[in-house]
This record gives sequence, C-alpha cells and structure tokens, in this order.
Amino acid sequence: MYELTYQSFMPDREEFYDNPDVRAKYSARRTQPDNPNETLERPIFLELAGSLNQLDIIDLGCGDASFGKEALLQGARSYIGIEASRAMVDLALAQLTNTSGKVHHERVENWKAQSEQADLVSSRLALQYVENLEPIFQEAYQALRPGGRMILSVEHPVITSNFASLAEGLRTTWLVDDYFKPGARVHQWLGHEVTKYHRTIEEYFNLVATAGFQLERIRESRPQPQNFSSQQEYERRLRIPLFLFISARKSIHASPARDRT
Repeated sequence: MYELTYQSFMPDREEFYDNPDVRAKYSARRTQPDNPNETLERPIFLELAGSLNQLDIIDLGCGDASFGKEALLQGARSYIGIEASRAMVDLALAQLTNTSGKVHHERVENWKAQSEQADLVSSRLALQYVENLEPIFQEAYQALRPGGRMILSVEHPVITSNFASLAEGLRTTWLVDDYFKPGARVHQWLGHEVTKYHRTIEEYFNLVATAGFQLERIRESRPQPQNFSSQQEYERRLRIPLFLFISARKSIHASPARDRT
C-alpha cells in the first residue's frame, strides 16, 4: 500500500465547486450519457498525452484527480495534483487511495514549481478560471525537464467570448461576440454565478511562446461518432468547438534551470 499525501495551502475564498449545490449538479452532469467531458475532452486529451509510462506528472486544477488515477494505472512514476477546491481535493484523495498520488490544496496561481521536477504538466478545463496565466506558463516551463511537455485543454474562445446563448438551456445556437475583448465573463453555470476569463487563440499561442515553449499541436474538439450513443448529439457537437487543446514542449536543448531567489 502506498502513502497518500495531503498537503494544505488554504485558499482565502470559497471556491465555486465547494458549493454543495454546484457540486451535486456537476456530478449529475458528468454521469449523463454523451456528456462533453467524456465524448469530446477526454479522448483528445489522452490522444495528445500518449503513453504516460514512467512520467512524473503535475496536474493543474486536477479536480477529482481521475486523470491521476488513470495515469498511475498506466505506469506513471508520480502524480501531483494542484486543486483549489477543498471539496474536489477530498474527491481526489478518495480517487487516489492506495496509489502514490499526491494532492496539494492550493490555487494554480500560487503554485511554485521545483526546477525540472516533471515530464508532463497537464491542465484540463481549469485555466479559463484564472485571470493571469503568464506566471503559470512560466512555472510550468520551470517545472519541466528538457523535452518535457505541457498539455492543456480550455473552453474554446468561441464559447468564452459570450455566454448569452446559455439562457436558452440546451443550446441550439451559439453567439460569438466581443471576441477581441479579453477578460472576465460572468455567467450562470450550474445554477450559480461564476467568472471565467476569455482569451483569443492568438493569446494562448503567445502565452506558449513567451514562456519559451515550442508549440507542437493545436486541436479543437471535433467529435468522433464512435464516442457518442446519440446520433443527434453527435450532429449537434459538429456545429461548434467546445474545447481548445494545446500541446507544447520544452526544448531538449533548454539551458539548465537556475535556482530562483
């Protein structure tokens, strides 16, 4: 049996997913047939990640750490999840029982990397909740060994540009507006108000380049019919991309990391 580590860095405000009503509605959505996390996000993210065997992984905004459990079962050498929500941390701890996985209770904005500690820094549908991403990309670069990768998924900019069409319930139209106005977008999600941050695809690319990464792949959430039980839902997801995926690599020729003061 492996030791499960819980490291606490107490955030100073309640996180969205700590609300019991939000958490219950989120869990219900995740178990619905053909939910977008399982049909769109997971297949593409895992395809980009490839083999996880013998990798040291840091997962930013790890949620319930289901990716960590999957990675360790595939032979990952280590897994550290970073998560701000106490409720999600508790779910992650339960998920990682009897594994070597660790969870740190802190916001990704406060995370400080150890130099060259990881082969993969991942983040799945978490970074759209963060206002300032540049320091996080810099920390990810610092955390990676030469040749290591950062792979992330976010809500697609055509979605985060404008949430007005969410008022329709099950969306059949999508309004793209104020695309080149970056910043906060407040909307109702799971029955409660939440703030997300809109960025263009160009801005995401600049974050990658400025941090020093080499961009390898950009993917959008093009649906594949074999992942759906409903033909109607598959056809609906062909209309617009829900998610954007970025895979970037730290050069194998990167200079050795220097100690930071």
